[in-house]
Amino acid sequence: MSRLLQDSSTVALKEVRELTRDPVSLALTIMFPILLVTIFVAIVSSFSATSYDIPVVIADLDGSASSSRLLDGLTASPDIKVTQIFYDDGQAIRAVESGEAVGAIIIPKGFEETLLSGREAYIIVQTDNSKTLTPLLVYSAAITKTRELTSDYGNQLQGGAASLEVISRPISGRPLSGDPILPGMLGMITILGAFDDAVNAITRERERGTFPRLILTPVNVFSIYAGKMFATLLLNGARTTLMIIIFALTGLVIRGNILMVYLTTSLMAMFTLAVGLTLSSRIRSSSTLTILEIALTFPLFQLAGSFSSPEFLAPGGKAISKMLPWTYGNIALRKIIYLGLGLEAVSSHLLILSISTIILLPIATVLSKRTM
Repeated sequence: MSRLLQDSSTVALKEVRELTRDPVSLALTIMFPILLVTIFVAIVSSFSATSYDIPVVIADLDGSASSSRLLDGLTASPDIKVTQIFYDDGQAIRAVESGEAVGAIIIPKGFEETLLSGREAYIIVQTDNSKTLTPLLVYSAAITKTRELTSDYGNQLQGGAASLEVISRPISGRPLSGDPILPGMLGMITILGAFDDAVNAITRERERGTFPRLILTPVNVFSIYAGKMFATLLLNGARTTLMIIIFALTGLVIRGNILMVYLTTSLMAMFTLAVGLTLSSRIRSSSTLTILEIALTFPLFQLAGSFSSPEFLAPGGKAISKMLPWTYGNIALRKIIYLGLGLEAVSSHLLILSISTIILLPIATVLSKRTM
């Protein structure tokens, strides 16, 4: 074990020295993913998508004809899907906090009496604002259906129109709009940067003719890969630090532990590098691997929920999204940054990333030996 750690440290030190010899290349290595993702966000943000399957629960505490009419309207909404109806608001809120639903719409007791009396009635929309875009659609659906209900009742009331307010109570510190993609942007930069590190780590070294020489040394192949992974973690730490500074400058408050942010991006980078190392064992040209990197990463941003919620995807896309470890990394980042949750809340997501890396890295090592 000590020999393995020593060899890995030697390779990692070699990687760092090579990077520091070319400051311009080092700066581009750190900045390139950020610049590329910024361009990507600018392009994609000009497009919009419509969802017909956003899971929402409803708590009907009034049980009146008016609440039933509102419930029927919400059930027929093209923007949301009512998955459960409760008669206790605690159950509805727990469904949102557990991730079973994006939002809970609570119809309070006395809803019909207040509405028909001409006083201002209200409903409560409790949303998980750690998710991207979907909470806004839940709120908009509630606004639309309450307006339809008050319009219907307005003609029946004596002395004026009915008044109905929608009160938003998010479970995160993020408003319904604003800063929806910053954690996902951090995830995108982590993925793109680690893929680029894979190109630098193996393929370009093969083209320079230094990789075969490294293999001929007494250093174990696994130690070589582990050393390169350590170097990637250092670069990823620099990128994450830069993004946290950008977050602070844009006014985003990270509610969770910053060390948890570093842990999550590190695990995402390690898994991405493991994927890149596996691909590089079969692809020897850096230009080919770079093209494949771009071809793979940009669809991954959509499928892994980096820019928009997987809820916007078709059923096939949702199935793919659930199979991608990056998806769980993005979910963990949003829970840490927006909800301030700790290790216990995101441990299952981080475990998926860790196990995936542990499985892939030995595969990359074996494939690399077979292609010497």
